[in-house]
Amino acid sequence: MQPDKILRVSSDGAKQTELFSDSAVSLGGVAVCQTGHTLVIRMRGREGNDTGQIWRMDADGSNLKRLTNGKDDFRPLCSPQGKWVYYYEGKSNGWMRIPLEGGTAELLPATGVPGSPTFPSSSISRDGRMMAEYGTVVDKATNTYKSAIAIINTDSFTAPPLVVPADPRITVANGGAQFTPDSQAIVYSIRGENNVDNLWLQPLNGKPGRQITQFQSDQIPGFGWSPDGKKLLIGRGHTESDVVLLRDTAK
Repeated sequence: MQPDKILRVSSDGAKQTELFSDSAVSLGGVAVCQTGHTLVIRMRGREGNDTGQIWRMDADGSNLKRLTNGKDDFRPLCSPQGKWVYYYEGKSNGWMRIPLEGGTAELLPATGVPGSPTFPSSSISRDGRMMAEYGTVVDKATNTYKSAIAIINTDSFTAPPLVVPADPRITVANGGAQFTPDSQAIVYSIRGENNVDNLWLQPLNGKPGRQITQFQSDQIPGFGWSPDGKKLLIGRGHTESDVVLLRDTAK
């Protein structure tokens, strides 16, 4: 995705196809729905509207349709079975969901790690029954923050979530906490020595987690599974920066 267009790239990078382009808009937060048949995206500037709203389109870029009417809607997530689109509504500072085919949006009850501030949800399980949401709570014994992932039942948002302790090296902003294709674990990035990122797999049954990549350099800005769940795509890179020393020659 680019700021004003969506591209489809073959897995070997050899072929690019432009799916959507509009120089008047700003795009962000694209989600793949219905096992690759539908795209949902945050769009600002469409039809002269300067507010961020959620739109859907077919996988080939056709049949564009606006789903929401909020003033600051962002971070769309799809229920993989194709029923719901979840998104964050900035005006109410809460999570909403709306049918993928369009309809009335509903405000969800407060969810997440108990005692934690609200963070954006990271992913929906493939069966659509669980949502993962990052959070931090204060450990009063040490006066430090501890990270955790709340696993929320999307059939009953008022039910207490399953809270899974997270590795202290978690960098959940980089791709979030993603469910594995079998929904038995979550995966997130961790940052180790020399600012090197790797992926960590944390089972939901209480068993110890483990590192599943062994990169020796670079950070991971994002990752995700292919629609068939057979491939894991990992973005890697780093930021170059320089320091400039300024001297006052008048002194």
